Amino acid sequence: MESDKFAAGKVLALLEQAKRDPKIIDSLLDHNFGDDHTAAYHVSKWHEFWNVGYNIWRLKIWMEPQGSLRYRIVYAYEPKSLQYHVLAVVHRNFDYKRDHEITERIIKAYRALGITIH
Repeated sequence: MESDKFAAGKVLALLEQAKRDPKIIDSLLDHNFGDDHTAAYHVSKWHEFWNVGYNIWRLKIWMEPQGSLRYRIVYAYEPKSLQYHVLAVVHRNFDYKRDHEITERIIKAYRALGITIH
C-alpha cells in the first residue's frame, strides 16, 4: 500500500468485488481462467505445491493494453470451510522458488491457517 497505492487499490477492488460476485468466486479454482485476456484477471495453480497437495493459487490482474499489474495475489482455498485465504501479494518478479523466503512465509501461513493438504 505504501509503495504502490494504485496497485494496492486494484488488488483491494478485485478482492472486494469477489466478495459480492459469485462468478468471480467460481472462477478462482479454474486453472488458466482468463489466460486469453477474456477476463480482467488470470488464475493459475502454483503447480510445484499443487502437485504435492497444497491448494495454492495465483491471480494476475490484467492491465490492458500494457500487460498486467506488477503484483500477484497468492491465495489458498480450504474446501472444508469453503473459504479463500490471501496468503501474500507478491511482485511479479517473484520467482516462486521453493527456498525463497517469501515462499517459506507463504507455506508457513498456509500451515498456520490449518488449510487441508491433500
